[in-house]
Amino acid sequence: MRTGHIAVAFLFSCLLLTQRASAQLAVDSSTILEDIRSWMEYLTTDRLRGRVEGSPQNQEVTRAIADYFSSLGLKPYLDSGLLHTFYRDNTDTSISTSNVIGWLPGSEKPEEFIVLSAHFDHVQVGYYNKTDKIYNGANDNASGTSVLLAIAKQLVLTGPYKRSIVFCAFNAEEAGLIGSADFADKINPEQIVAGINLEMLGYPQYGRQAVMLTGMYNSDLYKILRKRAEAASIRFRRERGDLFERSDNYSLAKKGIPAHTIMASDDREPCYHHPCDELKRMNIPNMAALAKGIIYMMQGLLDGSETPTRIRVQ
Repeated sequence: MRTGHIAVAFLFSCLLLTQRASAQLAVDSSTILEDIRSWMEYLTTDRLRGRVEGSPQNQEVTRAIADYFSSLGLKPYLDSGLLHTFYRDNTDTSISTSNVIGWLPGSEKPEEFIVLSAHFDHVQVGYYNKTDKIYNGANDNASGTSVLLAIAKQLVLTGPYKRSIVFCAFNAEEAGLIGSADFADKINPEQIVAGINLEMLGYPQYGRQAVMLTGMYNSDLYKILRKRAEAASIRFRRERGDLFERSDNYSLAKKGIPAHTIMASDDREPCYHHPCDELKRMNIPNMAALAKGIIYMMQGLLDGSETPTRIRVQ
């Protein structure tokens, strides 16, 4: 290689490193950490009794997330405001429940949407443990919700991006993906470029800063995220089981949207749906590192340079 080519290559490498560093420095790591810690402490308190769908405690959390989205300046998506209310029959009663949906409009492609989601409900109070009857759901899924809310603030502060972002705090996931299914029925799926769902990020079952992407080979989203994973210090593990069909990404995937879930643990985790799923077991610094890495891996989606293939679900 001639000297001139070496100089050009060196300058190009420096430019790439500068761009990579600036993208990472734009994210406030300390704020992410404190936001996640604050939300985790709130969502996992015994007073909220697991945030089960239809309960007064679940309604309190719904309002808290809506107030937070409003404070960030997120706009309502569709015409229903930040709260998207749906109903379902439960024995002889009808339960009114709400998703919380906020929209950050894109600067150049506002009609193209990236969905970032997590569910905040958990399972009913149990009666199988004499000393602890409350299923706090710290990992499932206060963790995904806290990371979602921390990322939302960072993307508002560093945005707008070329594409629009829709932040979805889904409800009634534990009752059968009901909240996300209601959302999927109200949208135009052709406008949704990709969906990233956040689930069980608090307990690093796969190791530090290691995640699994469910349904990883069902679209090109895995390849897009993987391009930046090393620079984001994120390691991907091979997926297992039927988890692609068991979280809110699946409601969108059935509409053809390349929607997948990022997880740091799965249902083999010993406290999954047990009373021991509590805050003290969560690795909050690791959650903050994952949040920062997810933001960095999403850049190609947000700036419009990357578009995953559509999904065909039978």
